[in-house]
Amino acid sequence: MVSETEAMSETSSVSVTLMVCAAAALLGLTALAGETSLALALGVAVIVIGWGWAGTLGLPTPRGTVGVLLLGGVAILLSVYLPENSDQLTWLPGALAVAIISAFFHQLLRRDGRPRVAESVSSVLLALAIFTCGSFLIPLARTVEGGYVVVAAVAAAAASASVEMLLRGRGEGLRQWLMPLTLLAGGAAAAVVTMWSLTPWTSLVVIGVGSAAVSFAIRLICSVMPTMAHARPRLVVALSSVLAIGIIPYAVSLAIIPAALPR
Repeated sequence: MVSETEAMSETSSVSVTLMVCAAAALLGLTALAGETSLALALGVAVIVIGWGWAGTLGLPTPRGTVGVLLLGGVAILLSVYLPENSDQLTWLPGALAVAIISAFFHQLLRRDGRPRVAESVSSVLLALAIFTCGSFLIPLARTVEGGYVVVAAVAAAAASASVEMLLRGRGEGLRQWLMPLTLLAGGAAAAVVTMWSLTPWTSLVVIGVGSAAVSFAIRLICSVMPTMAHARPRLVVALSSVLAIGIIPYAVSLAIIPAALPR
């Protein structure tokens, strides 16, 4: 017999996986279409995460938290998008600094006695970090090879979520192989992109393994939260696990795939 908790976990895993795959497909297609399309898709993701972040983590003063995250997320994306034809992130530190200062200023304006202030601040900073990671995808969408690099990264995230869903609840023996199998699936999914890209498969495998690891880790950490029984937190976690991988393809491209970034 399957317990109610296990059944809920299975349902959560399936819905989160579908959301991850949908988000990965959206970001991958918009990256191939160009930086503007990708920036708009990231903007929608930022709005959704900002709207549901406080409820997902059970934070106090949800309205103020939503305001800080929306303003900070939009500022972060614009700081990367507005400098055209450049991979330089000159404005990003300033935008991130303003967003962080806003997060602390929000705590000063609270009138509820400021309970759980450390938890509130750290949670908001985590969301801002996820937005920042997602913004690193925008420079990659300015080149053809960079677009395929983004596709490889998000395909790895979708593959890792699919393997996680298939192995969840299959017995303790298989669960011990969950992490290595998700990494293997991520690397394989990224390698498939070499069928359309000129990027060496070894570089894409590195991106795939790293992206799968980051995406899987976020979903694993959030899977134990009681709020995951509801649809909105599942959507927030799914989007977060896709946006957080953005730093991986950018860092690898900066190191070993210079053609993926604009000159």
